[in-house]
Amino acid sequence: MQPRIQLLPEDLINKIAAGEVIERPASVVKELVENSIDAGATRITVDIQGAGGKMVRISDNGHGMTKEEVEISVQRHSTSKINSVDDLFNIQSLGFRGEAIPSIASVSKLNILSQSNGSGTRLKLEGGKQTLLENAGAPQGTTITIKDLFFNTPARKKFMKSPATEMGHIGNIVSKYALANPNISFKLISDGKPLLTSPGSGNLKDAAVAVYGIDLVKGLVETEFQFRLGKVHGLISLPTLTRIDKNYETFFVNKRYVRNFLLNRALEEGYRTLIPGNRYPVAILFIDIDPKQIDVNVHPTKREVKFVKTNEVMQAISDAVRKALVKDDQNIGTSERDDQMIRVSEEPNFLFNSAPFIPSQEIELEVSGIQPLFPIYQYKGTYIICTDGEELVLIDQHAAHERIIYDRLSKLKTENNKQTLLIPENVELAPKDKATLAANIDQLKDYGFEIEDFGNNTYIIRSVPAVSAKSAPKQLLIDLVSDLGNLGKATQLEIKKENIRKLIACHSAIKAGDKLTAEEMNQLIRDLYTTETPLTCPHGRPTMVKIGKEELKKRFGRT
Repeated sequence: MQPRIQLLPEDLINKIAAGEVIERPASVVKELVENSIDAGATRITVDIQGAGGKMVRISDNGHGMTKEEVEISVQRHSTSKINSVDDLFNIQSLGFRGEAIPSIASVSKLNILSQSNGSGTRLKLEGGKQTLLENAGAPQGTTITIKDLFFNTPARKKFMKSPATEMGHIGNIVSKYALANPNISFKLISDGKPLLTSPGSGNLKDAAVAVYGIDLVKGLVETEFQFRLGKVHGLISLPTLTRIDKNYETFFVNKRYVRNFLLNRALEEGYRTLIPGNRYPVAILFIDIDPKQIDVNVHPTKREVKFVKTNEVMQAISDAVRKALVKDDQNIGTSERDDQMIRVSEEPNFLFNSAPFIPSQEIELEVSGIQPLFPIYQYKGTYIICTDGEELVLIDQHAAHERIIYDRLSKLKTENNKQTLLIPENVELAPKDKATLAANIDQLKDYGFEIEDFGNNTYIIRSVPAVSAKSAPKQLLIDLVSDLGNLGKATQLEIKKENIRKLIACHSAIKAGDKLTAEEMNQLIRDLYTTETPLTCPHGRPTMVKIGKEELKKRFGRT
C-alpha cells in the first residue's frame, strides 16, 4: 500500500515557493533588483514589455557571476549572502534565502547572461528546466530576462490585474529602490518608453526629484536624529504639504523598503495637531540600526520587519520629525496652539448678526418648499443647526455638499461641466500614479478634466470640472489619482464612473471647518433639497440628523 504522506517532486516544490514569493510581475522586479543592488551595481535598468507579463529584463553593471556560479544560482537555497545560522541574525544584504531565481524560473522562460572577470556565460531555462548553457560575450554585470511569466500556471496568470495596475506596481517598486539607493542610477522603461530615470548622484533629493518631481521636493526638509540604537534620517514634508493617504510615507530599514503600521503611526504622531486629521505627510525616512535589533525573516517577500525595541524606534521617528520642523521655524510649541484651539470667536456665526440672539424670542420662520429649513447657527464650522419650526435639524455641510455635487455630475454634460483654467497648471506624478491616471483619463475627461501628457511624468491641467472651480487644480488631481489607485480596478465602466463622481464630489465639496455666511448656508439647504436623495451623501452617510419635540422632552426628563 502506497503511503498517504509523500515527498513532493522538485518542480512542484518550486511552483509552491513561487506562489509565496512571486505574486505578480512586480515581485519579479523586486527580487531581481535586490540581487543587482547586492551585487554592487551602480547602474540598473528595468525594461518591461506588456506590463511584465510578456517580458521583464533587469540589467546591471555589478560584479557578475562565473559559469559555475550561474549554474548554482538557479538551484533552490543557493546564495552568496549567508553561510551560517549566526548570519541569519546579522543580515547585511537585501536577499538571503536563495529562493528568488529558481522560483521565477519555475513559472517562466528565463535567460541569464552574466560576465565576471572577462568571462561570459548564458543560461536558459523553461519552466525550471535547463535548455542551454554556453560561453557567451557579455558586458560586465548580469542581465536576466524573464519571458511569458506564469505561462505554465494559467490559474495564476488569470489573477493578474489590468496592464495599468501591474505597471503601477512595478513603477512603485523601482521608485522605492531608487529612493533607497540614491547612489545607483535607475532606469525604468515600459514598451520602449522611459518612465523613470534617477541620476545616481548620491543625493537623496536628486532621487526624490526623479520619482516625485521638483514641486513636491521643494516642500521637503532634511531630518537627522541619533538615538541609542541607531539613526533616523531622510526627508519629511512641511505641514503645508500633505496627501490624501499614506502612500507617500516611505520607510527603509537598513536600506530595505518595509511596511510597518507602527512606523506610520510614529511619523504621524510627530505631525499631531499640525496637519488635518484626514491628511498625511510625505516622508522618505531611513532607519539605520544594528541588524541584530531587527528580524527581516518574518515574511516570504521580506517586506515586513520586526524590531526588538519597537517603542524606542517609534519615539526616535517622532522626535526626528519634531526636531526637523522646529529647525525649519515651524510653530510646533503646544502653548500657543492650545490657546488658539480654545479661543472663542468674537463674532459667532449666527444668522442674526444684526442683533443679539435671544433664545426666548419668538421668531417667525418663512419655511417653504423652496426654503424647507431655516439655518440658525454654524457649529464648529462643520454642522449647520437648522429648524423647520417643528424639529431641530443638524446638517453635515461636507456630506450635504457632496450630495449636491454628485447629483450635478450625474446630470450635466461635459461641455457644460468644464472650467477652463486661465493659466494651465503642471503636475508631476510618481510612476504608480501615472499608471493610475492613464487607466482613468478618459473617464476624468467625461467630467470636465482636460489633461495633457507633457512627457517625463509631467501633465498639464487645462480644465477642471465646473463644480471644482474653487479647488486647487493640482491638489485636486493628485488626491483624485491617489484615491483611484487605492480603489483598484473596476470591472464595469459605470462603476468606474460612479467612483470618479464620488471622488470629485468629495474633494470639491465644502470641508469641515470652512466658515459659511448666512446666504451660503441658505443656498446649501436649498440646493440639497433639489437633489433626488437629500438624506444621504454618495457614500451612504447621513447628511442630516433630526431631533423632534418628543426627543427633546425625553432628553430633559419632561416625559
